[in-house]
Amino acid sequence: MKKIKSTISCLMAVMICLINFVTPVYAEEKWPEMPQVEAPSICVMEITTGTILYERDMDEQNYPASITKIMTALLALENSSLDEIVTFSAEAVYGNEGDTSHISRDIGEEMTMEECLYGMMLESANECAWAIGEHVGGTMKNFTKMMNERAKELGCTNTHFNNPNGLPDEEHWTSAHDMALISAEAYKNETFRVIAGAESYTIPPTNKHEDTTPLHNHHLMVYPFHGNYEHLYEYATGGKTGYTNAAGSTLVSFAQKGDLPLVCVVMREKSPNHYTDTRKMFDYCFENFKLLRVADHEKDSSADEDAVAFADIDEDATVILPAGASFEDLTSKIVYESSEDDVLGTLVYSYADRIVGKADVRMNDIGSDSYEFTESVRKDAEEEEEVAEEVPVEPTGQKEKDPHSIHIEINAKNVGIAVGLIVILVVLILLLYWLGTHSYIIRQKIAGMRSRRTERNRYQTIRDTRKSRRRGKRVKKSKNLRF
Repeated sequence: MKKIKSTISCLMAVMICLINFVTPVYAEEKWPEMPQVEAPSICVMEITTGTILYERDMDEQNYPASITKIMTALLALENSSLDEIVTFSAEAVYGNEGDTSHISRDIGEEMTMEECLYGMMLESANECAWAIGEHVGGTMKNFTKMMNERAKELGCTNTHFNNPNGLPDEEHWTSAHDMALISAEAYKNETFRVIAGAESYTIPPTNKHEDTTPLHNHHLMVYPFHGNYEHLYEYATGGKTGYTNAAGSTLVSFAQKGDLPLVCVVMREKSPNHYTDTRKMFDYCFENFKLLRVADHEKDSSADEDAVAFADIDEDATVILPAGASFEDLTSKIVYESSEDDVLGTLVYSYADRIVGKADVRMNDIGSDSYEFTESVRKDAEEEEEVAEEVPVEPTGQKEKDPHSIHIEINAKNVGIAVGLIVILVVLILLLYWLGTHSYIIRQKIAGMRSRRTERNRYQTIRDTRKSRRRGKRVKKSKNLRF
């Protein structure tokens, strides 16, 4: 019995080794742990993919103060041209100056939309924000309605704007997450990037001012306002400051290193922690994350050289990953929810339970040079549309192996052989187990067979002996007979 148990143990060990051989092993999907910061509410987002790299209470509602002006700038750029003339009303001038940030405009003063945007974004001029709102919306009520509708379109869930400049108002609030969504959308506008990242600007003479009006950026990571060089940051590309007694220090900052653009939003901070925390987060993200272009890695494996190009992956689509991960570590699924007629579907990529990027697959004009998808892709997409199950990403090309990941490539033949071996081992183990549990009965039956055979042999010997004796007597008697 001990021998049988030992044999079974050995076979099980062999089976486990085989299972480990045929099962692919992947590096653990782990999101980098971020450094500790002082900000009560913070959100760091990669702009092109919208991936949240770090957050703390990012959905908490807080007063935004002057970072509200990023939404005002976005709406102005989307609904007006830079050369339109903006006229300052009495409400814009007298309702938004005094102890607030302003550049001393007068009633009836005329400036271009471009000049107003620079005044609002660099000097945080509240009267400029109000004048922009009135010009774009017609009335302030209508403009705040536009602000809230645009916020909803961008996916904001904890925002309600009630003015264009962020001055104290109990009905005016947002969250770090929502401001990151708004800021990322604004940053995609080239004109906004130029204005928000300018160190200085000069407003020429107007109908009310004979002299020029110099402006300087108050964001200390962009420009050393009042000679403060302590917080200058080489990768900073723009941003917006904010402060009220109720809101504390709020700050939206943009930074880009290489092809990786980030936005960091901090709220309810104490100065100067809003700068030190932002810098700390930027440095860590630039060191620990990388941006990959999907079209460089994704490939349609069913297309051959003679196939007609049918579809194309968005050339600008990217994914954001920890520095130690690779494109092969991603999982993906296809979503068929686009309202655009030429979009066949959208590949949604995930890593460590986070969506890290998306890529639209679009139909091409036949004959154009493009990423190759054949008609079979369309058919497969239609068959999978109802289930929309997750499918593994098929990487293309040969890549350098990531030292932090372990991958074992398996083909169908090897898997079939391994499965066959496992089945044989399981059958042997079950057979040996059955023999072990029934060995006593078997030995009894064998012993019984032997005893019966012995009995038969003994009886046969007795019968043979008796026959032999009777035969001997007959022989003796026959010798004594006389004729």
